[in-house]
Amino acid sequence: MAFTFYSEGSAITLAKGELFIARIFHESLAAITDVAVLPSVLGCRPLRRTIQVRLETNTLRLPGGTMKTGKRVSASVILLLFVFLLHSRCPVWAQSFSRLKLDPQRVLWSDLSFRANRIFVDVAIDIRLSAFPTAEFESIWQTYPQSIPLPSVGQEVYKLEVDRAIDHIFSGAVTLSNQLLFDPNQANSLYRVRLRRGKDDIERAYWFSGEGVQRLRRMPKTKAEASLDPAKWTDVKTSFYPYDLTRLECPQVVDPMLLIYLVSAAPINKDGEVLSLCVFGKQQLHQVWLRVRGLQTLEVDYSEKAGAGEIRKKGKVDAMRITLESEPMLENKKNAENFSFLGMQEDITIHIDPELRIPLQVSGKIPTVGAVTLKLSEVKRKEWLSR
Repeated sequence: MAFTFYSEGSAITLAKGELFIARIFHESLAAITDVAVLPSVLGCRPLRRTIQVRLETNTLRLPGGTMKTGKRVSASVILLLFVFLLHSRCPVWAQSFSRLKLDPQRVLWSDLSFRANRIFVDVAIDIRLSAFPTAEFESIWQTYPQSIPLPSVGQEVYKLEVDRAIDHIFSGAVTLSNQLLFDPNQANSLYRVRLRRGKDDIERAYWFSGEGVQRLRRMPKTKAEASLDPAKWTDVKTSFYPYDLTRLECPQVVDPMLLIYLVSAAPINKDGEVLSLCVFGKQQLHQVWLRVRGLQTLEVDYSEKAGAGEIRKKGKVDAMRITLESEPMLENKKNAENFSFLGMQEDITIHIDPELRIPLQVSGKIPTVGAVTLKLSEVKRKEWLSR
């Protein structure tokens, strides 16, 4: 199949069929360009050698290729783009990732409850955030059947618990309980447990390290075992999912559940601001973008608890709208898993109070349910303080 070049203003796009492979931008008044700017455009690491290419206005035509342009395009730029794509080993998903410097003090909540009610199904999500003893984390780390180096842990470890219940009128309730231990300042995931009960019962425990993720999976071998504590399930399997964070240039590995924490703790406020993250799903890494899309007026109706007091908040709020996009970090997309956040896999949007940083609404599509809008029904203000 032939390559096609599109020239639109100062942008040159390289495509193959319907697939857009790369895009390069240049200023028409610039006399020369430096190949070192390409990594910031295409999202790859800098080349070891820097060269300069003079921009000209000669139209380029290649055998087997076509050029669709309203203006003449620099032949040197096209040739440079080809050389870069052929010799760069950067994966197609690569972009610069955000180096997170979070402020846990910005997170004013400790408990969040969201509810969505539809004709045939109810969805409930309850989230709890708390400090976790570092010494207890070290003892949990040692529960893996094999020896794993203990990760470097800062002065603080937080625990995030997320309970999700989907109650279908025809099939009964399915509950999913999640626990995650993480570094609250940089969002490094350390350890998580996912337990599903009600259908296809399964427990998965994950240990995060610099070289990859160790997983311990437990399932009941018989129906009789399904009623027992998961620690007594006998269908057990261990797995290891390696990654090279240096090659991928991932500053940290984030768990999907942490995104609800990040929208409160990260300093993103202005329209267009983006966080680019390495997120580990069930078995794979994904690149995830949290992008601010301005303000949107929401109807809210929730209770706020602080200490022994409780107030009702009802009315309209100009909420910050943050969209979530993802891309599997695999060269072979056929083996990619679906990215999921709170069970949602498509059209995911989070709305937060721009001043209090409290999530007010989460919406998206859940495969077994369809489009869902989870409204905040209750928030508990954080009383404990970070050290």
